[in-house]
Amino acid sequence: MLSKLDKYFEDVLCTISLSVVACSVMIQVILRFVFSSASAWAEETAVFGMIFAIYLGASLGVRERTHIRITLLIRVLLRPMQIACIVIADALWFGFVWFMVHQSILFTQLLFEVTYITPGLGIEQRWVQILIPAGFALMAFRMVQVYWRWGRSGWKDLPL
Repeated sequence: MLSKLDKYFEDVLCTISLSVVACSVMIQVILRFVFSSASAWAEETAVFGMIFAIYLGASLGVRERTHIRITLLIRVLLRPMQIACIVIADALWFGFVWFMVHQSILFTQLLFEVTYITPGLGIEQRWVQILIPAGFALMAFRMVQVYWRWGRSGWKDLPL
């Protein structure tokens, strides 16, 4: 069960989020052009679904190691230097991700001190914004997981 959750978590949630975005936009287009009316909830749902899909997609990219990297120069170096360059770059990236986790938690805590209800959906903004630190924390978890698996493989290949 955990292996399926590990393998498909971001995939399934990204698919659901993007489906919500597509359906919301389609409903809004139909409402505007067929019924000459609009719905605030459809726009908010599309925006929140897109934000959620972006953070899940970033975590998926970390898990699959598909983020953009400039590896042309790394490939001409000797293996110890290749590993050093990749680990240093990932350590800097990991530091940035944890900085963003910390800053987004601080921002989300501010929302717990005030009440801000979204106009279209009527939900409190804090519950939507809590997805941002969760997305960054999931990215950090996936980065640690990549290195854990690389170590278990006997440090073979490169963690690209």
